[in-house]
Amino acid sequence: MDAAKLQQALDYGTQNLGFAVRVYRHGCLVGEDRGAAVNAGQRFESWSMAKSVTSMIFGRAMTLRQISPEDPVGALVTEADRAHGAITARDLLTQSSGLEWNGLRDYNIFTMPDRVHDALTLGIARPRGSYFEYAQSPVALLAEQTGRSVGEDVQGFAQRELMDRLGIPADAWVWQRDRANHVQGFFGVQMRPGDYARLGELMRRRGVWRGRRLLSRAYMSEALAPSWTNGCYGWLIWVNAGAPCIGPTISERPVFEGRDFPDLPGDLYRFSGLFGQLVTVMPKQGLLVVRVGQDPGLLPAGGSDWEHGLYQRVLDSVTDQKIVGPGPARPGGGGGRENNDYGFQNSLAEPDKYSQGAVQAPLPPAGPARARAAQIGLIRKRPGLRGVLVARLRCPARWPAKLKAGCRGRATLSGARRKKRYSVAPGKSRLVRFRLTSRRMRRLIRRGNMPLWLGARNADAAGGTLARVTVTVKRPRARR
Repeated sequence: MDAAKLQQALDYGTQNLGFAVRVYRHGCLVGEDRGAAVNAGQRFESWSMAKSVTSMIFGRAMTLRQISPEDPVGALVTEADRAHGAITARDLLTQSSGLEWNGLRDYNIFTMPDRVHDALTLGIARPRGSYFEYAQSPVALLAEQTGRSVGEDVQGFAQRELMDRLGIPADAWVWQRDRANHVQGFFGVQMRPGDYARLGELMRRRGVWRGRRLLSRAYMSEALAPSWTNGCYGWLIWVNAGAPCIGPTISERPVFEGRDFPDLPGDLYRFSGLFGQLVTVMPKQGLLVVRVGQDPGLLPAGGSDWEHGLYQRVLDSVTDQKIVGPGPARPGGGGGRENNDYGFQNSLAEPDKYSQGAVQAPLPPAGPARARAAQIGLIRKRPGLRGVLVARLRCPARWPAKLKAGCRGRATLSGARRKKRYSVAPGKSRLVRFRLTSRRMRRLIRRGNMPLWLGARNADAAGGTLARVTVTVKRPRARR
């Protein structure tokens, strides 16, 4: 890297109200702002970067097989009513819960007594999974759901399973809580610049730290992929891989038919918070940029000219790589692409909604007991000549809902001859064998690798909880 150009990039960051700026390459600190000797020990508010921290904590629980993205809220947060209980962790991770948004209520960080209660009393505006709406309380609900899946306070779990392993001691950071003692999953993390960097570095290393996998390949792949409802948003992490890009609602719901940063690396992703709090990774360049400070534009998710300028200047300092522009954007934004004309101005006309930021309505009656989602995947992706494929079905250990614990239902593989019944005790697993139809086998042999749906529906009083994944089945090996 060109030292003079890198210093210019750091100074540019400071001149644009960056209180602390760090640049790392391949895990090494290569540049810091001129005030680093003073600010290295200071804790800075994350604002919405905390959403990405919540995502990583979910990812650790997912890696330990304690939660699935298909787990419905009602299976763990049992006080949820029928409609809220049907929302899945995936819906919350992708900001597509379908819950009603009122800006004054959603952004009320001053008088809201209980964020989880707020999420469970929001109206249902749209079908879950169909529409991106950047929001706060649903993220607090995800943090609560994750904590209940592991059976302990979510911050305590995060400390033991992530922070301690990354070298972030418990007394080095705090996480603001509401009056009901729930962590503010969407904001309120306060950390030192170097500790934010450790979180970003774990992501840059694809979830592996000192030879140990902390975040599974499945989590890393999904968390950094464009979601169906927003091409520039993964699992509470902003990505530059897809289009269109849908931003947070302010005076309108902005939709841009392109990448977030069209001329920057397509694999760039970032944690992003109000006033330009940033942990940004550029994997192909091995770069990690941390910036905390202020932003005169008050942009909730970054994206202002100075942010682009900072990244461009850091990239310009790289001398051992030719920086090329991104190729075609990956598809995303499959639903709710309209630029709706609403925002905070509409919230003022809804006093019955924003007033619940201070005086909360009672919870509606709890819905039916819901099953946890089975965790299912192929362990043998190449069938024998008889067309047999083997899947492993795991049943989660914790079952807070008032129904008989355990996974019972039918497993399905598209292209298989029949569904398979299963019954698995909590915390246990079993193998499920499927046999492809003769027609599917002929097609597989003729065409090669083929995507299939693999699913399992656990029975419950609400119609069952479905877990479904896409698997790639490989052509069987020819007999010698």
